[in-house]
Amino acid sequence: MRVLNTISLITNEADMNNVKVKKLQSLLITHLLEEGKVELCLPDGFVLEIGIIQENKRGDLVKADNYCYVLASKENNSTIIDSYNLGLTFEQDEDKLLYNDEFQDSEGRVIRRFNVV
Repeated sequence: MRVLNTISLITNEADMNNVKVKKLQSLLITHLLEEGKVELCLPDGFVLEIGIIQENKRGDLVKADNYCYVLASKENNSTIIDSYNLGLTFEQDEDKLLYNDEFQDSEGRVIRRFNVV
C-alpha cells in the first residue's frame, strides 16, 4: 500500500508541475500579445527578452503575426535569434578568441558553430 501512495504522490507532483508550466506559458503568451515583448531578469545578470515586435515597411515597430525573437544578454554581450536571422554581439577585446568550426550531427547534417571565448 505504501508503494501505491508514493506513485500517487509522484503523479500528483508531475501533474502540479505540468499545471505550473501551462500557467506560466499562458501568462507569457498573454503578455506578449498585449505588450509585444516581455523581459525576464535572470540570475547572474542575464536578461532574456522575448518579443513579437517587428519593424514594418515605414520603419514603425508593430506587433507582427508569425514573428518572434529571443534575445539573451549579459553586460555588453548578446545573442538573438528571430524568424529570419541569428546574431551575436560582443564587446571588442584583444583577449577574446573567435572560434568557428563545422561538424556533422547524428543525422549527417553539416552544422556550423561560432564561439567567442
